[in-house]
Amino acid sequence: MIKKFPLFTGLNPKRASILILTLWVLAFLGMFGLYLNQGIRQKLALVKNLSFRSNLHYIADAGVKRSIIQLVKDKTDFDCLNDVWSNNISVFEDMPVGLGKAVVYYEFTNPQGGKEERYGLIDEERKLNINTASRLNIENLIEVTTKIEEVQAQEIAAAIVDWRDADSELSIPLGSAEDSYYDSLEEPYNCKDDNFQVLEEVLLVKGMNDFIFERLKDFITIYGDGKVNINTAPLEVLMALEVDERIAEKLIEFRAGDDKTEGTSDDHFFQTIQEVVSELSAFANLSESEVACLERLVSLELITTSSMNYTVRVRAEIGQMSRKLVCVVNKKGRFVSWQEP
Repeated sequence: MIKKFPLFTGLNPKRASILILTLWVLAFLGMFGLYLNQGIRQKLALVKNLSFRSNLHYIADAGVKRSIIQLVKDKTDFDCLNDVWSNNISVFEDMPVGLGKAVVYYEFTNPQGGKEERYGLIDEERKLNINTASRLNIENLIEVTTKIEEVQAQEIAAAIVDWRDADSELSIPLGSAEDSYYDSLEEPYNCKDDNFQVLEEVLLVKGMNDFIFERLKDFITIYGDGKVNINTAPLEVLMALEVDERIAEKLIEFRAGDDKTEGTSDDHFFQTIQEVVSELSAFANLSESEVACLERLVSLELITTSSMNYTVRVRAEIGQMSRKLVCVVNKKGRFVSWQEP
């Protein structure tokens, strides 16, 4: 005997079965509709995300182009830290572009030793070029920036020089490295015997590690002809050139002007390297040894008053979404490198 439920009262078994099947079909279609809706929403979110990523790329690109315009507009034969490309909030902070904004920025160490964000470009000539610098200059920079032992700094500097030079001779008898060392590693590779092409390549050199690299990277470059811009170089790079710390401090005090802050309107600067000694002597008392030190920099052509290559660091933002771009351009507006972290 078939028991009848209230829902199916008055229905014969065949019609009841059809009704149950219909309800199952409707339930299935409802679930399928929810599945499709979820899938469509996911795809729409993906499309929206891709659209935002594309927009962020174009916003960052606009920031780079704005930077190049500022470089091309600078027609002076010298470069210093209060130029329009270096510290210019009105040009480089929160540039509105389409749906978002672009920020061209860098980290600046203020006179109190604290870090702050500034808006502009970094010239590469303020740094020490590891493709051209002498072993002693590299050693000095490693010591000043990392505070490691002199012997360790000497060995790393020698290994850097041996990595880039074309011969197979060690720069120093002990501590440096050529092919025999790199071939003996658990995962061997060749000593390059050529210039560094990216900064991170220095991590392949014997003795280099993340700790040392993080403290060194903001003071070294692979761009330019090797001359250091005396108008923009930080104290650490000046000291790497065998400049006594007190002379380096006098140079920076001269550049900073009355407000004692570099990158502001009252900055002083050198238009040519020939006037470095006379201009600094007029600003501060220099001993004979200090004058001789500066004259050595000029005669050896280790310094310049102009820059040619600039790092552009851009942060593109749309609401909570952001994207970063880092590239190097020269003063003619041509790209030297491009990186999207």
